Amino acid sequence: MSTHATHWNDTATCPFCGGELSDPGAGFVDHLGVNPECQTEFDSWRDNVADDLGGTWSG
Repeated sequence: MSTHATHWNDTATCPFCGGELSDPGAGFVDHLGVNPECQTEFDSWRDNVADDLGGTWSG
């Protein structure tokens, strides 16, 4: 489990590291591509919520 606090209240920053994003969509994906720690945190988050979302989750 992550030792970092996750902040989902500002779409202009990465919720895992707080880094500034160029935009909340593609900028977040780009950020994950160059920040392996954030990618790992995102993958873990996605695994944790996948069962909560059922068939609506395509990620």
